[in-house]
Amino acid sequence: MDRNTVLVTGATGKTGRRLVPLLVERGATVRAATRPGFDWWDESTYEPALTGVEAVYLVNAHLSGEVTDPSEQVRAFLDCAGSVGTRRVVLLSSFGVDQAPDDDGLRRTELLVEKSGVPATILRPAAFMQNFSERHWSGMAETIRDRGEIVMPGGTARVGYVSTDDIAEVAAAALTENGHEGRGYTLTGPEALTLAEVAEHISRALNRHVRYRESDEDAMRERLVAAGASPAFAAYGAALYVAAVTGNAMATVTDDVSAVTGRPETSFAEYAAGAVSAWR
Repeated sequence: MDRNTVLVTGATGKTGRRLVPLLVERGATVRAATRPGFDWWDESTYEPALTGVEAVYLVNAHLSGEVTDPSEQVRAFLDCAGSVGTRRVVLLSSFGVDQAPDDDGLRRTELLVEKSGVPATILRPAAFMQNFSERHWSGMAETIRDRGEIVMPGGTARVGYVSTDDIAEVAAAALTENGHEGRGYTLTGPEALTLAEVAEHISRALNRHVRYRESDEDAMRERLVAAGASPAFAAYGAALYVAAVTGNAMATVTDDVSAVTGRPETSFAEYAAGAVSAWR
């Protein structure tokens, strides 16, 4: 067992690719769990990926086809991690999942992690700021660039958007420092914004008007299908998102990022100033 080896699932994703260099800076050896060496849907790949690993950054099994609940894959993965001696797991979950019913797929994953016997930390981030500027099923970066608008459900609901840079810093600390075991962190930015306010921040950063145009659940479902999702997952994802933002369910703001990292949370204005090249 190499006490400095960390397995990063989702290593090419929005948080994973930011996490990898942070771990290297902390002296860790990073093992990226990517195909063909690792495949969530092939359990024979778990043991080779996990053997010799001290800690794991766990991003849920990629949902595909008709699958909306990856917990069985996660159960098998955690069983394997325990059997080979993994000593720490950091799970990337989602905002508010700890309040979901126990039969919810994402909540089942959290419970599996909590009961796995491997010391664990759960990260529950709000919606990512980078969804507005990086690849995302909604195509928001493209609609901002090409049409000067954000088209999403949400209305006047507020969301405490969080930077994936902040998520990665919290994850790096939880993976390499003691004292985070058994903790759950709700990760947000310093303010909860409406999508109209998001558009205003982007407008100021770009020095060009960007507006918010409200969409609905049906349109969101259609866009998910157009992006390659199955009808079943599109319906699940659209309903989950709309339910999460309705009634300001994602409006809570916390100081968990600063409590862990020792620095202020990234504001949306700071993020937008650094992301303008995506919209030009």
